[in-house]
Amino acid sequence: MYELYLTHVVCAGLSITGFALRGYWMATGSDLLHRRAVKIAPHVVDTLLLGSALAMLYRLPITLVDSPWLIAKLIALLFYITLGLVALRLGKSKAQRITAWLMALVVATYIVVVALSKSAWGPLCPLAC
Repeated sequence: MYELYLTHVVCAGLSITGFALRGYWMATGSDLLHRRAVKIAPHVVDTLLLGSALAMLYRLPITLVDSPWLIAKLIALLFYITLGLVALRLGKSKAQRITAWLMALVVATYIVVVALSKSAWGPLCPLAC
């Protein structure tokens, strides 16, 4: 079980770091953003991230209904994915893409804090928990 958790944490770190780097390259107009490995690696990492999450959910005695923090993570993940799409593909202007990128990084931070605190309140947990 520890191996699944470690895989999930490492992949989450790689995914967020990779997204931050790709957003920086987008903002600075770097040609590195268009390299083949840069386009393929996120899919590999995110597949491992999702697979490890599903495996842990299957093996742990928890359910989404009994874990509001997991529901909060999933909802935040949908926002993160949407903002990421706007930032790296769908944004019409550079300002719009950079704004979406920064907002996605805020949402990613929320997801990490929720995971660590096991509270849907995330960063507000010290005040609300």
